[in-house]
Amino acid sequence: LFQYLFYPSLTFPRKTMLNTMVIVKMNNCTYDEWKKAFDDDSASDAEFMRDVIVGKVDDHTAICSMDVFDPEKMQAMFEDPEMKKIEEEMGLVHEVYQLQPMQG
Repeated sequence: LFQYLFYPSLTFPRKTMLNTMVIVKMNNCTYDEWKKAFDDDSASDAEFMRDVIVGKVDDHTAICSMDVFDPEKMQAMFEDPEMKKIEEEMGLVHEVYQLQPMQG
């Protein structure tokens, strides 16, 4: 039911910054309901990411971009039972991508 395209092995040094993009699909809620919950968690999110940009694609999809400086904490957040409960209630699917600058 939940899809995580996440870093298979989170063994990056603590100071490594990961430019990350997450596509969030919402099956049981609207973007506005999800965004309120996302914003309510901003203090805890600041423990592992910064420079967050959130864009609304449609009423059931968002794209988020952020710099993740503690991928282990991000992984722990996704594995937290309370987070899993929220994801199930909202019907969330996360597709997580690591971004890198184009060469050329």
